[in-house]
Amino acid sequence: MRTVVTGGIACGKSLFAEHLRRNGVDTLDADDIVRSLESPGGAAVEEIAAAFGRRMLLPDGSVDRAALAAEVFGPGREESRRRLEGIIHPKTRKSLLEWLDARPRPGPRAAVVPLLFETGWDRDFDFIVCVSADRRTQLRRMVELRGMRPEDAEARLAAQMPCEEKEKRSSAVVRNCGSAGELARKAREIAQAIARAMEEERT
Repeated sequence: MRTVVTGGIACGKSLFAEHLRRNGVDTLDADDIVRSLESPGGAAVEEIAAAFGRRMLLPDGSVDRAALAAEVFGPGREESRRRLEGIIHPKTRKSLLEWLDARPRPGPRAAVVPLLFETGWDRDFDFIVCVSADRRTQLRRMVELRGMRPEDAEARLAAQMPCEEKEKRSSAVVRNCGSAGELARKAREIAQAIARAMEEERT
């Protein structure tokens, strides 16, 4: 069974994944794969430089993620964003699926894919967990906790599917607007459900 965690930006997917790991579910985040692809010597560096110019590279040979984000997010930049996605998404998807399907599998695994529905990758998974929050909470966290300007936070949200739509298309929904303890409890319940499903799959 392929399991994936998704949700909106600043909804707590990383913290939820951390709680899953504490409960025996190994996780791999698509964002970590992207960082690797854009690091010095990464498989996407030269393609990004060719598509957007070498000004997108830092002196160490990695991609300047802040400069690239300014290039692809915001009104009128949809074509640039699609061009970047055409470079990054196929490589990221391949790495995730290879990791999920690797044999032998020592225990439960879950991918973390923020843009699951936007990319159409939801068809690759059997069990989809959506970690969500209301829009006001997302914006507050992006500004207060990540130091983003309000207009940049709005642009990021505009580039993603609303949480409400993601919830409708998911197998399970975890609303993260409460306490840290509540999120940990929900993660424990999901981890148990994943383990049970995988055990049933083996028998």
